[in-house]
Amino acid sequence: MKKGILLGLGLIMAFFTTSCTFSETIVINENGSGKVSFDIDGSGLMAMAGDKMAEDGEKRIDSSFTFKELLAEKADSISKLPKEEQARLKSLERFTVKMLVDPASKEMTINMFADFDKADNLQDMMNLFGNMSNMNKKAGQPDMGGLFQNGSEVTYKYDGKKFVRGVKMVDKPKKKDEEGDEEMYKAMFGESNYQLNYTFPKKVKKVSNKNAVISADKKTVTLTYPLSEFFDNPKAMALDVEFEK
Repeated sequence: MKKGILLGLGLIMAFFTTSCTFSETIVINENGSGKVSFDIDGSGLMAMAGDKMAEDGEKRIDSSFTFKELLAEKADSISKLPKEEQARLKSLERFTVKMLVDPASKEMTINMFADFDKADNLQDMMNLFGNMSNMNKKAGQPDMGGLFQNGSEVTYKYDGKKFVRGVKMVDKPKKKDEEGDEEMYKAMFGESNYQLNYTFPKKVKKVSNKNAVISADKKTVTLTYPLSEFFDNPKAMALDVEFEK
């Protein structure tokens, strides 16, 4: 179990070294509960590395694990961390991760998902991966450092009349060395995209971003940003959705 989980974490980190697509998907039910998932399509990485992996005898991996299992395995070391960091890691507990890596078909995908009782309790998906990166560092895997940090905080609200993906800036100005790291991460992103896919129980009346695509049944909103926006202009990724009465 431990070896497979650590391999999974290492592969997740590898996605950030090439062009890929990040998808944040939220489906909200009538009562406000729903499902959230964060998907990474690493086909760009496999297009470059798939043949080499096959030559090296790498086999198809199709597995899943829960962060509850991983946290239980590392309970002793986690208990020695500051309370705030323990709480951040515990926020991953409800998530399950499914991973597919197939050198033959050049497929590589990660799906991290969970149920929620209320949209207001949803957390910033990139921060969740930042928490995972911290745990990965403790496990002796590559540390992606500030890759997930852009000085912003994302919140979600849904009251039946409106859905809001709020973004506010919370960090102090970056130091020069941190700015250098940010430039490195931007180069790593290449032409990666961050896509929002939100499905609601009511028909959409209006969306704040003019580039948003509304489905034929008016219940799903899709919006794609260049991932560079995550660093350069995170507030541009805020979104308001109003519903028909």
